[in-house]
Amino acid sequence: MGTTEGPPDATYGFIGLGNMGFGMAKNVRQKIPSSSKLIVCDLNKAARDEFCKTVEGTIETAGTPIEVAEKCDIIISSLPNAKAVKIVYLDSSTGLLAGCTSDSKKLFLEASTIEASASLEVLKAVKAAVPSAEFLDAPVSGGIPPAHAGTLTFMVGGPEDVFEKAKPIMATMGKAENLILCGGPGAGLATKQINNYIAYCSYVALCEGMNTGLKFGLDPKTLNNVINASSGQCWNSLHMNPVKGVLPNSSASRDFKGGFKTELAQGVTRQMTKLMKEVGATSMFGPVMDDIWSRAVESPLCKEQESRSIWRLFADDDGKSLGKVKIE
Repeated sequence: MGTTEGPPDATYGFIGLGNMGFGMAKNVRQKIPSSSKLIVCDLNKAARDEFCKTVEGTIETAGTPIEVAEKCDIIISSLPNAKAVKIVYLDSSTGLLAGCTSDSKKLFLEASTIEASASLEVLKAVKAAVPSAEFLDAPVSGGIPPAHAGTLTFMVGGPEDVFEKAKPIMATMGKAENLILCGGPGAGLATKQINNYIAYCSYVALCEGMNTGLKFGLDPKTLNNVINASSGQCWNSLHMNPVKGVLPNSSASRDFKGGFKTELAQGVTRQMTKLMKEVGATSMFGPVMDDIWSRAVESPLCKEQESRSIWRLFADDDGKSLGKVKIE
C-alpha cells in the first residue's frame, strides 16, 4: 500500500453489497485511484452483477471471502449481523483468515453494526492467525442516503496509528470531519450502540408526546415546531416526526416504506441491552424497549416496515398493541 494524503493505490476488497454496503462500495470505487482495483463479494449474485453494471472503474467479483483475502490489501466489510461477520472472517474453508498467510500485512475495516463482544472475538482470531494484520471496528451512522452520498459518520475502535492510516479510506465513504476515534478495540461499536439506543428511546418519547398532543387536540405541526424550539428537541423531532404531514421527508411521509426495518431496529436495541448487562450498567428503559420491539416485529402494523412504524403501536387502536411493562 502506498502512503498518500488520499486513499492509497492498492487492491481493495468490499464484502457486503446490501442497503448500506452498495453505496459505500460505490464511493470507494469512485474515489480510490483509477489504477486501483476493487473486488466485491456478496452472497447475492444479482447484487454483484448490478454493482458491476452500474459502477464505473476496475471491478472484479468474488464468490467467497477467501478469494478477497488472497487478492486484496485493504478489506472492508458491511454485514447484517455478528453471525455473518464470523462466517466471513472465521469459516475455515471460505473465510478471510483462511486466505491469509501469517505474515500478511492487511488492513481490515469492519463496518458492520454488531455486538462489541463479537467484534473483539473476531479481532482475537485475526491477531492469532495474522499477527501483522491491522483491524478496526468502524460502524457507521447516517442511513442509506448518506451511504450513497458518501457522507456517513464513522465511529472507530482501535489503535490510533491504524485509525490515522485508515482515515483516507473511510473518507471515501464519510465526511472527513465525522471520522471519530472513540477509543480502543470495540469502542466504536459500543459508541454506536449507545447512540442508537438513545435515538430510539427519544423516538418512543416523541411518539408518546405527539400521540398525547393529538388526543388533546393540538395541531401536530405547531407542537413539533415548539418542541424543536425548546428543550424537547431531538434528531427525530427535527427529521422523523411520526405524524404524517408534519415533515415532508420523514419516514411517515412515505408511510414507513423502505429504510431501516423494524427487525433491524430490534437487533440494535438488543445489542445495547446486552452491552449494559455485560458492563454492569443500570438500565431502566431496557426492558421496556425490548418489549416494544418484540411486539413490533410481530405486529402487522410494523412487521417488515421502516422501524419508525412503531408509532402505529401508540396511535392505532388506542395503543392496545403495546404491553404493560412496568419499571419496578
